[in-house]
Order: sequence, then C-alpha cells, then structure tokens
Amino acid sequence: MPSLRLAAIALAALLFAGKLSAAPPKPAPQTRATPTPATKPAGLKPGDTIMMVAPAGELIPRRTKLAIERLREMGFEVVEPEDLYRVRGYLAGTDKRRAEELMQAFSNPQVDAVFPGTGGYGTMRMLDLLDYDVIRANPKILIGFSDVTGLHIALATKCNLVTFHSPNPQWGLGSESNLNPFSAKYFWRNLLAEENRGEPGFAYEPPRWTPMGAFTTGVAEGPLCGGNLSLVSALAGSEYELETDGRVLFLEDVNEAPYRIDRMLRQMKLAGQLDNLAGVILGQFRKCDPDGSDSSLSLTEVFLDYFGEASYPVVCNFPAGHVTLNATLPFGVPVRVDADRCEVRVLENPVTVD
Repeated sequence: MPSLRLAAIALAALLFAGKLSAAPPKPAPQTRATPTPATKPAGLKPGDTIMMVAPAGELIPRRTKLAIERLREMGFEVVEPEDLYRVRGYLAGTDKRRAEELMQAFSNPQVDAVFPGTGGYGTMRMLDLLDYDVIRANPKILIGFSDVTGLHIALATKCNLVTFHSPNPQWGLGSESNLNPFSAKYFWRNLLAEENRGEPGFAYEPPRWTPMGAFTTGVAEGPLCGGNLSLVSALAGSEYELETDGRVLFLEDVNEAPYRIDRMLRQMKLAGQLDNLAGVILGQFRKCDPDGSDSSLSLTEVFLDYFGEASYPVVCNFPAGHVTLNATLPFGVPVRVDADRCEVRVLENPVTVD
C-alpha cells in the first residue's frame, strides 16, 4: 500500500478519533475569475487519421510499431513519418525537426489526432518554435504524459485547447500486453466519439486495492490542468506558465526525492500558482519516497506542508502517472473534486461529436 495513502488514512483516523487538536481556521478563498471554456477537439471515429510524432525523447521502433499496428486494427489510419525514429543524443532529433513534425500534424487537414510516442525530455526546447495561431485554428486530440506536459501547458496557455494526459503509445498501446483494462477504459472513454454520445461526463473508479485519500475536506469544481510536476514548475515564470486560478490542479512525478518535490512545489507557491486553486488532485509519485541514506521529510509531510491547511479540497493517490494503472485526464474540461468522498468526476464530455 503506498505510503502516501497510508499516511492520509492514518491522519484522517486520528482526526476522527479526536487525538489531534483542531486545525486552525482555513483562510477564506479569494474571489476566482471564471476561466474561459477551452476548445474541445472532435472525437475519434473509425477511419480517422492519427499521426505519430516524437517531440521529446527517441522512440523505440518495436514498441511504436506495435502501437501503430493495434491502432490500425481498430480501424484508424496512422501516419508514421519516415524519420520518426531519428536520434540526437537524448532527443528525437533536432529541436527544429521535432517542432516541424508537430506543426505538420496540426496543419495537415487529413490528421485528426496527434499521438506523441513517448516523453523523456525535449518539449520545452521547442515551445518557442511552434506556431500557436495554426494550432489554435486546428484543434485536434493531443495525448501523452510526462515530458508531454510541456505541450499540454503550452497549448492550454497559448491556445486554450483541451488536451489529454494519458498513457504514451510506446508504453501503453505498444506494450506487450497492450493497455491494461483500467487504463484502456478511461483512454477510450475520453477520446472516442462513440463513447461521448450519451450522458455528459463520467466518474473515475479507482481499483479497490488502491483507494484514494484526502488531505482536506470539501467539494469544488473547475477546469482541470497540470501534469508532471517537474515540467509544471520548470515553466513557472515563463510566458508558458500554467494558469491555475480557479482550476483543479493535477500533479504527478517519478524518481524525485522529497526535497526535490518540496523545491518544485515551493517554486509554484512563490509564483502564486497554489494561491487561488479550486482544488488539487495528487496522482502517483512513484519512487519519490526517501531512500534512507540521508535524513529526510517523508513525501506525506511535504504534501501536508503545502496542502494540509488548504481552503480547497485536496485528494491524493489518484491512479494516474508513471504507473501501470494510468487513467486519462482531460485538461481544460471541468471536473468535480469531492474530498469528503474521495471522488473525481469529469462534468462534460471532453470531445465534440458530429
């Protein structure tokens, strides 16, 4: 059982047992401006075209080709650029070429969705090379997570587009066993037109063996934003800085010691990005616990320092991030966070349907 969940449950148990003194009154929330609704892309249908791109690290051909094969078996056309598997050190080619490829995907009217093959590192290096007027005029499904967070944030800030924090094809559709049923359920629920013809919205149902916890109480609604904490904090102070006012912030990360998580959250706090949130969803922070070699705060203590007395609902252990059970999240779409019941619900269908 993840240490974060254990600590959250233990803290709640102590509070209900009356063994902890009452927390000081929470500060009154500031008046939040209502964010402008984001532009939604069209949902995917059989026969639509998906373009595979490499905006960050190099792709593994075997895995990427398996993902492409499975997409074609589902009835999609897939564009596989001739130089998709290019390599330049830890990058999938030069910044210029990676930016050109992404722009080709958005500017080509035959392409309906853009699938970055993997993360790694590199999206931040090309943000200033993209034509956001062209992207804004051609809203399309963009998926991915980890370093792809750089693109999620830039397209939110510059274009106000809905994008999808999801498993990357190389490690989901391209894995030997394909997407696991949990991840596949929310991946296709978000993207497919056919899945979005019924009642608006849906609730996430985490597996019973990994229930969500909460650090505060309350219920709130707002457009979803965020992604990988390393990318979110790195872009703070730039023209691409994530807009968080009135929004529900999702964060996840991997292989970061608690002091690094602390430093990144402090960067966000100093930039004012934690001041006026509607709510917070803490996803999976895999391999982020102290290794025991040095004295350290626990990851739970770090989170409590930043969110324990927040005036907004904060839930934790949400099943998304660098883990096998990786639920797709629609950035830019309104969600409801219920910290009293440890629930997250998407309030609208995240794609348009003809």
